[in-house]
Amino acid sequence: MISRVKARLFSVSPQAPLTAAVILSGGIYAAFTAAFPLSKYYNIIPPLDYAKLTGHSLLGFLAYIIGIGGLFGIYLWVLKGVMQGQFQIQIRHVLVTSAIFALILVFSYPQTAIDIFIYAIRTRGWALYEMQPLATAPQMLPEADPWLGLAGEWEDARSPYGPVWEWLSLGAFQLGGGHFLGHLYALKGIAALSYLGCIGWVYLILRNLRPDWALTGTAALAWNPLVLLESAQNGHNDIVMAFFLLAAIWAFISLDRSPNPRKKMVMSLAFCIFMTASVLVKFVPLVVLPFFLLAITLQWEKWQQRALSLVSYGLVISLLLVIGMRPLWPGADQWAVLEASSGAGRSLLALLVLGLKNALGTNAAFDVSRGILYSICGIIFCYYIWKVLGTRARSKTLPIAAAFYLLFWYVLLAAPTFHAWYLLWCLPLGSLLLPDQRPLSTGVLFSMSALFAIPYFETVRVWLPILLRNHFLGHIIGVSILIIPPILALLRPIRWVPNSPQP
Repeated sequence: MISRVKARLFSVSPQAPLTAAVILSGGIYAAFTAAFPLSKYYNIIPPLDYAKLTGHSLLGFLAYIIGIGGLFGIYLWVLKGVMQGQFQIQIRHVLVTSAIFALILVFSYPQTAIDIFIYAIRTRGWALYEMQPLATAPQMLPEADPWLGLAGEWEDARSPYGPVWEWLSLGAFQLGGGHFLGHLYALKGIAALSYLGCIGWVYLILRNLRPDWALTGTAALAWNPLVLLESAQNGHNDIVMAFFLLAAIWAFISLDRSPNPRKKMVMSLAFCIFMTASVLVKFVPLVVLPFFLLAITLQWEKWQQRALSLVSYGLVISLLLVIGMRPLWPGADQWAVLEASSGAGRSLLALLVLGLKNALGTNAAFDVSRGILYSICGIIFCYYIWKVLGTRARSKTLPIAAAFYLLFWYVLLAAPTFHAWYLLWCLPLGSLLLPDQRPLSTGVLFSMSALFAIPYFETVRVWLPILLRNHFLGHIIGVSILIIPPILALLRPIRWVPNSPQP
């Protein structure tokens, strides 16, 4: 049946199946938005996810599963067609369709996360009551504030983000005229524009690295349903962080493309500024910064030049970080980042703690579990540091690969509490590694398992109370759904496809 429909569409026009796929995907995104428009549901206190909004019903469960499954089915089919040259696309096609999808989702209620409400409430406290968000939790807002209840379980949490994000959110508050709904739309607009900006950076970087794969890699990121849902629908600031990180990678790639010393100086400064901006949105890029600094340093032949380069870049970025943090620095004892790993949930760490706590006690189980998982990530970090140091030929993609795999393994294994939007840290980097298809295929499968794990945790466990009472059993099933597919994808042999013939 499907093959007959496909053949009929191709007989009309070679591009007709692609057009039909875009319309069908847009229809699914529009259905998500129409079911729960932001303008209708934004003032529900406390904020609810799609499972609670649908009363944990079978219909809501099936609608989510079928919708997400349909989006990924279309995405994989289109991506395969692009890689095999069946569809002729241009960058304008990718940008226009992505902009349409994002615009549709900007009007959707954030159905699987409430972070955008927390962003808005912290900024509201700053704008109206001079409550610095890195030092003050939402619970300090006046009790009469009508939106305080939207902070949910994060009512007592100070902002773990950086000043660049807080200033962007403050700008969104002013753009929204101080109205809460207007502020939410402005925040979603920032996320949607950052998503489109990431698409542009991926295309520009791949045009430098592998022009024959530029459109494939760009489409792979742009049309990934998780990327769209977690940026344009849920409005996570992780996509803003990714925007600046990709801009820094573009500057890094451009550093040695011109013998002009002035251009090298401009690109060096651009790298430092963009990397610092990424860190000052969310501090995650600090862990991958050494890969790029070492790669830049190793471009020099003499060790004195390498030492001077490393010190110079390190000092410039450190100075920019100090300048950026100083106006909002809350003090080390108030810095929420240091408290970020105090708990665990829906993760391998949580599963290990649950399995060990009866034998070791809860505190010791946390310490042992963290030690094991962080040690694994430490080994991965050291391995890629060694690879970057040991490469004899200058490789532009090696630090990108190192950053991808370190972030990927951290999210997969060591993140204290797993959230689907953490994949925004590494998915853009995976697109840059084509024609190596393992990072891309593994990232796509992880995207699917991350979104399909949500209805298990939010709905299936409610249907089967034993999974709520027995946390260990509940996490064995949920964590298996989450991490086994991407691990198998890493181990599975890759069946290579020909290079995309796109210009």
